[in-house]
Amino acid sequence: MSTCSSCNEPLHGDDDQEVTTASGVKFHRACLENLLASKSASSSKKSKGDGSVASKSSSQSQCRKGGKCDQIDDKSHCREYEHPDFCPDGSRCKKQTEDHLKMFRHLPLCPQNHKCIDYLKEVREHCDQYRHFAPYCPYGNNCALFHDKSHFEDFQHPFPPPCPHTPFECPMHSALCESKNNRSLSTVIQQHCLNFAHVCKLGRNCLDQTQLHQSRSIHIARQVCPYGEKCSMVSDEEHINTLTHPHIPDIRPLCPYRDECREPDKLEHRLQFRHRIMHEPGVVRYYGTNKHVDFVQNHKNNIECVNRFVSKQNWKPLPPGLIPDEIVDWIRTVQPIHRCNLVIFESILLHGHVMSREYMEHLKDPTFVANSVLHHSRIRRIDALKIKTYEEDARKYVTALVCLEFGKQGFLSKSANPEIFVAASFEDTVRKKENKLSGTIPPNDMRALRSKAIDIAQASIKLHSDPAGIGYASDKALGTDKLVFSILGPHMGHYYGDIVIIFKREILHHCDANFSMQAATSFVSGRAYTMRPWLGNDPGSISERVKHYHATRLHAGVPGYEYAAALELMALTSSQFNLKSMDITLDQIFQRWLAVDSHQTIEAHLPQLIPLDYIDHIYMPRSLFDHLSEDARRAVGAVFSDRITIEDHKVELTPDKGTFGATPSSKVRADYQETVVRTILQRYEKYTPSLALSYLRGITITIPSTNLEEHYVLPLTISQAYAQYRSEEAHPSKDNITHIYWKALHGDMMITLSSEKIDPDVDQSHLRCLICYVAAKPIEIDDQYHEPISYLAVGHPFQHEIIRSKKKYGVKTDTFYTGCNNADYFTYCLELHLSNGFVVLAHAGPNALYSRGIMCCRFSRSDLDLTKLNFIHVSAGNRKVPMKNLVVHFTRQPSMHPTFDKSFGGASTASTSASASATTTVTTEYDDSHRATVKSKLKYGDMADKRKSASAKTPKSPLKPCKDGIYCLLQYSSDVPEHNSTYSHPCRYSELCSEREPHLTHEPHRVPKCDNDRSCDKLDDPVHRAAYRHTNLPDFLIPCFYQSRCNNKSSKHRKDYFHGERVLDKTTTTSKGEWSLIVLINDISSNFRFLSSKSGRFRQELKQTYMSAEFW
Repeated sequence: MSTCSSCNEPLHGDDDQEVTTASGVKFHRACLENLLASKSASSSKKSKGDGSVASKSSSQSQCRKGGKCDQIDDKSHCREYEHPDFCPDGSRCKKQTEDHLKMFRHLPLCPQNHKCIDYLKEVREHCDQYRHFAPYCPYGNNCALFHDKSHFEDFQHPFPPPCPHTPFECPMHSALCESKNNRSLSTVIQQHCLNFAHVCKLGRNCLDQTQLHQSRSIHIARQVCPYGEKCSMVSDEEHINTLTHPHIPDIRPLCPYRDECREPDKLEHRLQFRHRIMHEPGVVRYYGTNKHVDFVQNHKNNIECVNRFVSKQNWKPLPPGLIPDEIVDWIRTVQPIHRCNLVIFESILLHGHVMSREYMEHLKDPTFVANSVLHHSRIRRIDALKIKTYEEDARKYVTALVCLEFGKQGFLSKSANPEIFVAASFEDTVRKKENKLSGTIPPNDMRALRSKAIDIAQASIKLHSDPAGIGYASDKALGTDKLVFSILGPHMGHYYGDIVIIFKREILHHCDANFSMQAATSFVSGRAYTMRPWLGNDPGSISERVKHYHATRLHAGVPGYEYAAALELMALTSSQFNLKSMDITLDQIFQRWLAVDSHQTIEAHLPQLIPLDYIDHIYMPRSLFDHLSEDARRAVGAVFSDRITIEDHKVELTPDKGTFGATPSSKVRADYQETVVRTILQRYEKYTPSLALSYLRGITITIPSTNLEEHYVLPLTISQAYAQYRSEEAHPSKDNITHIYWKALHGDMMITLSSEKIDPDVDQSHLRCLICYVAAKPIEIDDQYHEPISYLAVGHPFQHEIIRSKKKYGVKTDTFYTGCNNADYFTYCLELHLSNGFVVLAHAGPNALYSRGIMCCRFSRSDLDLTKLNFIHVSAGNRKVPMKNLVVHFTRQPSMHPTFDKSFGGASTASTSASASATTTVTTEYDDSHRATVKSKLKYGDMADKRKSASAKTPKSPLKPCKDGIYCLLQYSSDVPEHNSTYSHPCRYSELCSEREPHLTHEPHRVPKCDNDRSCDKLDDPVHRAAYRHTNLPDFLIPCFYQSRCNNKSSKHRKDYFHGERVLDKTTTTSKGEWSLIVLINDISSNFRFLSSKSGRFRQELKQTYMSAEFW
């Protein structure tokens, strides 16, 4: 039963005897009359008191801030202004309306609020000194911290508890949003959407002002894209998921067609619907071929060599930092291109991979061929083979089939270990294993296993009659035979074959990839030193030349590669044309490129086994396509469908064995090559500008599932990244913080930082690592939220299960993904605060807007010295994890940490009803890098009692206030610009201003809205304008330069300018009686909502009583 807020006696629901305010406060009608009568008596007593009191009252003005004045204890201020009495409810008062807080002074709010132990124990001495309640959140309906459990408990919000799956993953709210008739929805859905709040999909653009929507929805105000409808980046998912755009919902629903969508590339469709990642990149095996290369040092050396040569040869230099953007953009987006002949292409189709020459050499070994069969994409779909016992039986079965096929062709004797198969009865093995496996594996899968084994065995035999590549002996010395050759740009190597394969850009960012500015073999031959004279003198010996080659290789995942490559590419072009200038354009680069042999262009070396899903497009002449077997043509149609172009050219079936050079000897081949190259260049011209807006950065790799037992070291260390940062940054940050950013699908992965490389073949029991484990993303089971534990810890890299079972976490959370978009890549940010030992893991990118998932802990130097961590390892759990854009920074990247528009309605609206008092506290702020809870941890080491002010105040201007304020004539004068750079002035739009300039202040101007609004006939009256609000019009007019001497009497002029009238004197310096009238009538008459029909008469009685002369 409710009680009266004055006498605390029970209320019985009698409308004639009881009153309820708009904010829900309830009184006995008699108690309210007594309360107002006591106020009347107090005022009368003061007015009839001794002369000194009367004199004091008449000489004082009422402070415009009332009970909220922050100078209320300043004696000099109090001698000049009068302030209200303390609220009669004392420590029991829980009212938070703006008018009430101005009308009375209040006891301070306890720092622990309603969670105070003394309050819960009802310690009277403490309870009499402080008020205890959960204050209103200052951001109200626009609060972005709704998923922060501690924040939601500490503050009152105008909406029910948020759904744990909002804003992206709640199917019930999606059903509500998509329904045209809500009553047709099930009771379960309707009840869920009434019991839980959800983020409104339109955000700041929402126009639904109905009570039901406003009370059940959270309106998050993203920052607005400054380009609006003219934005050229709306095709970038991350961009439209971060900023608000016209006609695009902030929270787009998932496409109803899911994986069967036929319009995933149609822009109009994508702007209305989100899509899950439908095609995940396959696993490209990791071999660690770059583990010992310092690519940052290579970049630095290459740049220094070119610059030194340009200076020594008196070439026209390039101004610092002025490499043309078109060249840099092209290098950042260009794709590797591979060429092969028909035999190789058929082998690629059968194996399901593009293979290096060394890998093909291993295909003489039946056990290696069997391994290749079992790794084929079709065979990996057989579920039974995921069980180790069946996988071993299948391996023996396939090996026996391969041996039989090799034996039929007389190829078995050429295998690597022919003697081990001499005594084996392959037919017997095939029969036994086939019978055993048939009981577990479905017939169609058994047929696939048998046919793939035979087909791949036959292809391996055929392949060795014509292996890929030119086959230089020097490739083995260089180690390039272990990699797949390609050209980073148009491929003019017609002698490799007429089938042109364009790989996706991602493969170039793999840990094992690299590229060189010319063919690696040019170092062994010595030609590199004549074609690239800036390399210096030829060292003479092959071993030194090979060593020099490795010292010039570049990696697309290591920062700075594009500038090193661009500089040398420009030097090569200038040298070729004898220009003696570094003023080179992209067109000139292409002019040289298309005229020289492919060995003189950028040679990319890719991982030795590349799955077919990394092929972006294929070009093939009609004659070769027609010569493919029927099975091969079916495979091409099934695998590549819309990723292959058959050019109508009938080139010769025999490979071109002519001389090297850019142009084939055959005219038919030359025409075909010209057609393909022209098409590729047109693709570059069309797509490079848009691709350059969101180009791949850093390392990209799909981590294979190893149950966190394999840790792959990246080809970039933290110290190397810092060296690159110092070389580029003239004024490096002094924060001493390392930021590691990366994107990944699914979760269930580990980032491990260590002082040395993790090597399972070496005893590293002493190794202490920082282990950052992010759990698998939650899978929706019901409306309850379920998420595995993510954690930060210190330990050995293979102690994951021990850490979880014994709970040896540094910090853990099971709500890390709350509020995230699970349909796309997650972006993570791992921060190492080297100076104090703090480690922070949080979401970055679009998910940072809604997710409060964050982990923060501090490690002592004795437990883990963060300054010694250097090597970065990645590992995956029970499934593969596609990861991309792993980069290391030493300053926080603002673009990766989007913020909300704090000036949007929430803060200003809340200030009228939820500002509470100066003692109200908020534990978090939007523009903090990881919320203030973490910030206070980093600063003080203990966040329990460290809080910030919650009153949503406008930031103070750093300028000194001009003494003339709004009357100042200099603020609008162009003759004295230094005045506005020295003094601040009140903004004419006060707190409602949408363009907050730094030389203006935006203090709230609390006046009622004019009843006539824009149709008011007093818009030219500056006093009226300052006393009442008018929609979209400023509160104050511009001071006319001519003041009272102005002769312009036009209505238009008078609506824009005022002429010396003291508008503020008449609106804010009010007497006590006037102030009381404003506050009391506004608080009681306007804000009180009476339940009975007699309430209107009672309100009129109040007005007549308190507007009578005797009262004042």
